Amino acid sequence: MIGDVKSECKAAISKSDTNPIERSFFTEKERLGIIGDTIALETRPVDTHSMEYHNEESDGLEPIHDELQQLQEELSKSVAVRSNHQAERKARRARAAEKASTSVVYVKSGSTRRRKRTSSQEVDYSDPLRYLRGTTGSSRLLTASEELELSAGIQDLLKLENLRDELVERCGGQPTFAQWAAAAGVNQKTLRQRLNYGVICKGKMIKSNIRFVISIAKNYQGVGMNLQDLVQEGCRGLVRGAEKFDASKGFKFSTYAHWWIKQAVRKTLSDQSRTIRLPFHMVEATYRVKEARKQLYSENGRHPDYEEVSEAAGLSMKRFAAVLLTPKAPRSLDQKIGMNLDLKPSEVIPDPEAETAEDLLIKQFMRRDLEKVLDSLNPREKQVIRWRFGPVDGRMKTLQEIDELMGVCRERIRQIESCAFRKLKNKRRTKHLQQYLVSS
Repeated sequence: MIGDVKSECKAAISKSDTNPIERSFFTEKERLGIIGDTIALETRPVDTHSMEYHNEESDGLEPIHDELQQLQEELSKSVAVRSNHQAERKARRARAAEKASTSVVYVKSGSTRRRKRTSSQEVDYSDPLRYLRGTTGSSRLLTASEELELSAGIQDLLKLENLRDELVERCGGQPTFAQWAAAAGVNQKTLRQRLNYGVICKGKMIKSNIRFVISIAKNYQGVGMNLQDLVQEGCRGLVRGAEKFDASKGFKFSTYAHWWIKQAVRKTLSDQSRTIRLPFHMVEATYRVKEARKQLYSENGRHPDYEEVSEAAGLSMKRFAAVLLTPKAPRSLDQKIGMNLDLKPSEVIPDPEAETAEDLLIKQFMRRDLEKVLDSLNPREKQVIRWRFGPVDGRMKTLQEIDELMGVCRERIRQIESCAFRKLKNKRRTKHLQQYLVSS
């Protein structure tokens, strides 16, 4: 398997590099032992703290051994057991090949070429996710030995880059390639070979696990960010995991990268998916509560109570109560919901300020009874009351406006209004309206 990685990297360099020195990379590697040359770098008089890799883009802490062990157990439970179908298919192919050897089969020329051309046309370059799946679909999963070799190449690349950054701080500017090679204790040719090898190892490690990023990002859809942005942040976490991975600890890269991908996706959700930003530790606690509820429900077949959830999530009751009070992510009222996605929240959420059918019916009867009371007045008094209080059109007119409409002075309008009020104060006229005061 290790030889396959070297042959693939050798072919990649021969295609992408036109420099004859770089084309002879793997022959030099076999003769000089490029990964073994890191001993010369490590024995240089350089501070040990400067060789540690720091990345300002991610401030997440390293996953502890127990977290990785638990994550590996959870991932192993979801792995399907291989059946005997593969052996049966091989046997059928062998029988079909033996049967086909006794007969002649004519194949049209150019059919393979057309098939390849058709498969290449299926890649949709306008859709980034579909294009990403199409370009990485042929990448196979790495074995443990391949992960070990690629990790060594990536770590060697990071040490060389850290050495360059240290030279920048010491010299106050970008060092030349010769100075960089001299600080590493190798010649320029070997330094270029090691850099190219590290870049190829990093690219192969990332490309072989892109589909892993997409599968994790799909679990966080519909919470404020689209899938493309989630995949982009997950890829940043994958790069971070590839740079921090240490195969000597005994864990698979998929287990280690799973932690970094989730951290990157959750961190960007806490920063960008909410109108009111929450601290990342609170967002992380909400995910722990959600996962604990899901696990307890699958184990017990019932909804757990608060004490069980807080204990399973590793939170105190005070912290658990604070998590329950965190504001939820906003959602659109026009977003489709339901089993068949045929409903909207705006169609099923009641409006507390909306008038019910009972309120509309009461208003209709009150308007009818009010009209009966106004009919007990003379036409001029009835018209003045209508204009002054607007029971029909809802608009109240001033005395000046009524003066212009009736052609009388404002004092006369005030007298007509006062006379109408004296009549309406009679309980025999307004007894039908008493019930609406009680109902309101």
